Amino acid sequence: MHEETFKIRYYEMGPDSTVPLWILQNYFQEAAGIDAHNLSFGWEELSPNGVAWILTKMQFKFFKKVKNAQSIKVRTWHQVCEKIQSRRDFIIYDEKGDEICRGVSWWLILDLDKRKIMRAPKELMALNGSTPPPIMQAQTLKNPDFSGQKPLNSVRVIARLEDIDYNSHVNNAHFPAWALSGVPREVYQNKQLKDIFVNFKAEVLLGDEITVNTYAQEDLAYWHILTRENDGKEIASVYTSWI
Repeated sequence: MHEETFKIRYYEMGPDSTVPLWILQNYFQEAAGIDAHNLSFGWEELSPNGVAWILTKMQFKFFKKVKNAQSIKVRTWHQVCEKIQSRRDFIIYDEKGDEICRGVSWWLILDLDKRKIMRAPKELMALNGSTPPPIMQAQTLKNPDFSGQKPLNSVRVIARLEDIDYNSHVNNAHFPAWALSGVPREVYQNKQLKDIFVNFKAEVLLGDEITVNTYAQEDLAYWHILTRENDGKEIASVYTSWI
């Protein structure tokens, strides 16, 4: 298990001094990267071999908003490794020690040259059973077929240079950020995000144009479908619910 403390910067705060989801996700990813390195499976160890971790699924459950330039703590650990995918859990606390959110993420190892998924190293699988139990039940949500339905909102975004990470594709924290741009303004401004589930389906490169179509589900719940315009490929689906 690894703990990392982050000081929220003023430029990381949004309206009403609230820290947005994508900032918290970046904190988690930073802590996860450090822990992976401590386990000898970090970027420093994988990149010389032309491989990298890629995020495939992620879910957050929120308990409160976090505001102001305070210090927050991220606790994360490798939970379990299967033959192909690995699960990493995390909890984020505010400076009072109250839980902001908790979540589950699933990762694969990708051969960057061959663009092929690799089997998990046996050394990583050997860690199974030596870490804390799961903090929550992992969900598998599949978006409905929205063919022929008119979206509630449709937003177009473009992958900019500042969105690109060290693997030369868009950092995955931008996907839920783009999805939230489709939430009705009155909901985003006056409600609190309760749950978010993200299916990452394809990488996005510099200059790619993405359409975010948002569809209303039950009360205060939405599916956000992210599609790349030049080939019509769905690159992510995001479910959000609010209270």
